[in-house]
Amino acid sequence: MKKLVTPFRVGLLVLVTGGFLFGFILFTRKGGLGEDEALQAYAYFRDASGLGPKSRIQIAGLPVGEVESIKLEGTRAKVTVRIRRDVAVFQNATLAKRSESLLGDYLLDLNPGSELAPPLEEGGEIRKVVDVQGMEAVFASLSQITSDIQQVTGALRDVLGGDKGIGSLERIVDNLVRLSDSVDMTVRASSERLDAILRNVEGVSADVRGITAANEGSVRHIVQNIEYITRDTREVLATVQKIVGSGGEGDLKESVASVKQTMNRLDRTLANLEEVTTKVKNGEGAVGALLTDRRLGQKLSESVEDLSDFSSKLTGLQTEVGLQATYLLEQGASKNMLTLRLAPKPDKYYLLELVDDPRGTTEVQYVQSNPPSSGDPVIQKQTITKDAFKFSAQFAKRYYFTTLRFGIIESTGGIGVDFHFFKDHLTLKLDAFNFSVDELRFPRLRASLRAQAFDRIFVTAGIDDIINDPKRDLNTRRMIAGRDFFFGGGIYFTDDDLKAILPAVPKP
Repeated sequence: MKKLVTPFRVGLLVLVTGGFLFGFILFTRKGGLGEDEALQAYAYFRDASGLGPKSRIQIAGLPVGEVESIKLEGTRAKVTVRIRRDVAVFQNATLAKRSESLLGDYLLDLNPGSELAPPLEEGGEIRKVVDVQGMEAVFASLSQITSDIQQVTGALRDVLGGDKGIGSLERIVDNLVRLSDSVDMTVRASSERLDAILRNVEGVSADVRGITAANEGSVRHIVQNIEYITRDTREVLATVQKIVGSGGEGDLKESVASVKQTMNRLDRTLANLEEVTTKVKNGEGAVGALLTDRRLGQKLSESVEDLSDFSSKLTGLQTEVGLQATYLLEQGASKNMLTLRLAPKPDKYYLLELVDDPRGTTEVQYVQSNPPSSGDPVIQKQTITKDAFKFSAQFAKRYYFTTLRFGIIESTGGIGVDFHFFKDHLTLKLDAFNFSVDELRFPRLRASLRAQAFDRIFVTAGIDDIINDPKRDLNTRRMIAGRDFFFGGGIYFTDDDLKAILPAVPKP
């Protein structure tokens, strides 16, 4: 009869595990937020680059939803989103596209709006959208700066070039001869300021030449340097025009030499800028290769997307650490448990447990006596029960108010299901494991009820090994099988709790 029981157990285990695995795969394929859990809405974006399905939607840095789909309608992108129903969203809500880093990682910031406005209906449109400009804004700024430089150089050419410039210099000479001592001091002060400005311009141009020669830097740095040069050049022009429009006396040769030196330095600065832009246009250096090599740009874009996906998954991972202790009435001892739950999504998590079970672990040894004692067999079977830690590693998927689990439960294969009530404040947990242990006639079934008593604190009670008869070790009287009632409680910490506790831990 026992020969038929073991194949029956194995067959039953295969059927049950296959059914749960099939259901788990169906639930896993769905993912995301269900219709009962989230409100569906849509918004139109002029630029949806960097967004994709499953992109996060957050309020004050906390995730409250995700992007469901993106499709093109006319010249705009229609972005369909799902927002948790426990978040109140009104018709004057605002969606803002924001970059988390320079690598192209984008998310949506949600402003739920004012409570004075009507609530947003199912499938409604979020009309207030804030687009974030990307590299196009940088190149537009660069084009505007280039136009400003051309205006500055044109103004200098009109002031100092041709017959008009010669006439202006002659008037400057006449005015300088008639200057008084007070005006002479003003001209000298202006000359010192002009020299300081030129030194700044020369330092900036030298920095730009060094960056180009070393093939380092970025488009953003180049734009900033050009802005600095444009600002200083405008100050130079204002100072020159001030000198042209004023009269006085002074050293004519010194003033004319200072103006020539200013023009020479300005010519060198413009030559440096022309050299930089030429190298970038020809594809020389890191910046030039990035802007001209389409293949390199595509590879960089793919790398940025992969890094963005990995960063999103890593930053979205929620961690929960818990401690639980229960007292077994029949055993007369306590059972302790350390748990670690990793949740990449609200409806999916991985559960790791380290269990100190007073039932211990049972091992079977075969001892051969040679020669055997009188009346004893040659080979004797010995069953040893000893204290040892057990571990669990389970995969869990939630569907509405039900969570399915499967994996390793207390060092053996097992499956489980949880039923959640009253917004997860009350949970009924059912576990089945130890399908092939000789000491158990039937698999080990456990039912427990967990209630959330206070914030981060819970209590639990239930019955373990429901359908097996009690069985104890003959020597130690340790209970190794059979029904046993238990009760206890525990505490758990989340990511935010750990961040607040770790700084207060004393350092060795």
